[in-house]
Amino acid sequence: MKVYISNYLSKSISVLSYPKFEVEKQIDLDDNINPHHFCIDKEKNLMYIPSSSDGILYVLDITTNNIIESVSIGGNLNQIGLCRGELFISNEDSNSIYILDQDTLNPIAVISVDEMPHGFDFNESENKLYVSCINSIVCIDTLSKCIDRKIDTDFKAWHVKIDKKKREIYTSTLDGKLVILDEMKMKVISIIEDFLLPVEVCFSYSAKKIYVADLGYKHIKILDYDTGSYLDCINVEGNPQGLAISKDEKLLLVSDTQKNSIKIYNTNNNELIKEVKTGKEPTTILCV
Repeated sequence: MKVYISNYLSKSISVLSYPKFEVEKQIDLDDNINPHHFCIDKEKNLMYIPSSSDGILYVLDITTNNIIESVSIGGNLNQIGLCRGELFISNEDSNSIYILDQDTLNPIAVISVDEMPHGFDFNESENKLYVSCINSIVCIDTLSKCIDRKIDTDFKAWHVKIDKKKREIYTSTLDGKLVILDEMKMKVISIIEDFLLPVEVCFSYSAKKIYVADLGYKHIKILDYDTGSYLDCINVEGNPQGLAISKDEKLLLVSDTQKNSIKIYNTNNNELIKEVKTGKEPTTILCV
């Protein structure tokens, strides 16, 4: 396994070894590429990077460190995901989800959604994609490429994470809430407040914990998986944004955009194990 981090301001990708978490290399990108979110095809050693600054999708060979292809999509590109040979990209400017063939980068479909689609997450077993728009959550069938259902909301949805065990949708909002919805019924189950600016969510099923990065309060809030009640928090002493958990669920990785680093915590006792310097403004973390 390796750990990949996008550095938005320094326009680079940091690659860390596992489990030592030492910097193996830093891939410097072109001046016009601002990497925020990305996805990786491990078998092909390819990384797909949508650049919000120029509306272009770039394909990076992570073996040679070279951009090998690009395609202009236009607009403010945000999140990207790979599902069954197809790339899904959210575009806030055109209020749509673009779908491209992974191999040819030819367009397959453009799905119009509601205003400002930002984050999304797949439930691949159900062939569904859940997209957070500013005042709604939209469910797209990834086979038919049609909107299956949606819920209009009175909160400003931002990021989405699917709990595939409980079939629930966790949505962080720009107005300081974590909203949990029933995936099938698309109905709100509960709303957890006391956040300032929650960003990413991840689960430790073995420890029955939920981790929420709160950029506003500069900490990671830890919730009980079964009840949603508050357990503890990790004071990051920086600006936590991206979250990832190791496959054995023993380590929590946090990107700190203030200290330009990745911080690794022990999930048993929340102690900081190591801090690794990256490029400027590290955001997304992927462990693959």
